[in-house]
Amino acid sequence: MHTTFFKLFYLLTTGVLVLSACNMPGNIAPTETTTPTAQPTINATATIEAAGTQTKQAEPTETPTVTPTETLTPKPSATATSEPPIAEVVRESNCRVGPAGNYKLVAKYQVGQMLEVVANDLGAGYQFVQNPDKPEEQCYLLTQNIKITGDTSVLPEFTPLPSPTAAPYFEVSFKKFDKCEGKDYANFIVENAGSAPFRSVYIKVTDQKVNKSVEQALNAFDQRVGCVLAKNIAPLNTGATGYVASPGFEWGGGREHKLRAVIMLCTEKDLKGTCVTQTVDIKP
Repeated sequence: MHTTFFKLFYLLTTGVLVLSACNMPGNIAPTETTTPTAQPTINATATIEAAGTQTKQAEPTETPTVTPTETLTPKPSATATSEPPIAEVVRESNCRVGPAGNYKLVAKYQVGQMLEVVANDLGAGYQFVQNPDKPEEQCYLLTQNIKITGDTSVLPEFTPLPSPTAAPYFEVSFKKFDKCEGKDYANFIVENAGSAPFRSVYIKVTDQKVNKSVEQALNAFDQRVGCVLAKNIAPLNTGATGYVASPGFEWGGGREHKLRAVIMLCTEKDLKGTCVTQTVDIKP
């Protein structure tokens, strides 16, 4: 019994109590199986820093922000676009590929035709024009046959094509009838459209109804008004305008009849040198 007591005392003091059948007969104590409680698994990783040691986080490098430079776009200046110079035909005129009568004829323009001036001619006396209705018609007109509106100083200057021939040439047109000392006579305008000056002229006017003529030769291209000499023109230079008057008709009725005028201009005085002839019909 003492042995049993000491066993019990020992088990109590050690905290382990096992009831044995041999020690306590008749009482079967159930065996308690203690299932260890499962410890939760923590999947967190703890970072332990040494005491007194401070880890400095790397500060982000500051990237300077580039402010875009504002580029100022200049405003377009309000430059007025000038209108091209315009030529108004004031006398019927031939328009040619070159500044002379021996160049190929492109067109003939009537009074009132409006044309755009494209360029100035280096030789002077002509303007290079373009028909707005027919752009392919680009040619030279005598400056004296047109009235220009606009500034031609800004236009380019064209050097004309070489002259196909060196022959002189002129254009002629009937101006009007005039009277001197009671007699009618016919006045004509002549324009030197060639490459050489003229120094003499011959004119013959024939009344085709009565078959009568008047004629004369002159060494000038003077402008007359009635019986008065208004302007002396000699010689008739390239690009210049002159006048030719017939003698007075010795018969009446010249204004009412069909007339034919033959006019010849020569490069030397007294109808010498190179001469060019034109014929003009005057209808009543």
